Amino acid sequence: MIDSIIGSVFFEFVGALTKWVVYAVLHKVRGREIISFKEMWDGRKGSQNSEIIMHGFSNIILGLIVVVGLFVLVLKLT
Repeated sequence: MIDSIIGSVFFEFVGALTKWVVYAVLHKVRGREIISFKEMWDGRKGSQNSEIIMHGFSNIILGLIVVVGLFVLVLKLT
């Protein structure tokens, strides 16, 4: 059970970091204010519980896709 909790936190971190880097680059190019990583990790202020859960779930799914994609890329290059 502890393994699944650690895995989901890892994948959520990778997903939130990926999302934050993409948004930071896009906002920098467009001249907008860059949002904080904490906002990307926790969700927007004033969100309902269901929105916060879906935000965390989307971070986990994105993190899983990024890690698997990097793993496949490394396997293809070797």
